[in-house]
Amino acid sequence: MMMRIMIMLAAIALAGCGDAQKDQADASTTTIDEPSDANVARADGDKGPGVSVGELPDFVELPRGARAITNMRMNDGTRAGGTLTLETATAPADLLAFYRASMARHGLKIGLENSADQMMQLMGESEDKAKTLMVTVLTDDEGVTTLNLVHSRTTS
Repeated sequence: MMMRIMIMLAAIALAGCGDAQKDQADASTTTIDEPSDANVARADGDKGPGVSVGELPDFVELPRGARAITNMRMNDGTRAGGTLTLETATAPADLLAFYRASMARHGLKIGLENSADQMMQLMGESEDKAKTLMVTVLTDDEGVTTLNLVHSRTTS
């Protein structure tokens, strides 16, 4: 059920990135055995592969210790964005505090804040509407925290 909610939220947010040339969407599932740069999010001490998170916009910050599990990018010529899903041991309330501070640093005003049983959500947008970031924090019945970041920005 939670995965279905996450997929629906990502689809809705990406629909705002434009419909022209969706076939250019880049669904990146490349794994990297020994990442050595900041473009791969991995849990501290994790020896397993991570998913590349390369070329994220500056307003999409990643919490320390998060491990990327999927990264989908799209670009329709006027808007670029994507959906990044991470697993983390960070408490949901701490993640929301991290993203409130991050959005403030990058000039994104929070326009939506929701919470339900095992889900918390923030959405921020720049005043000129050129940048948006939706943060969804999901916790499953076993206490595993998944972080879903849907971002978009104008490219021209």
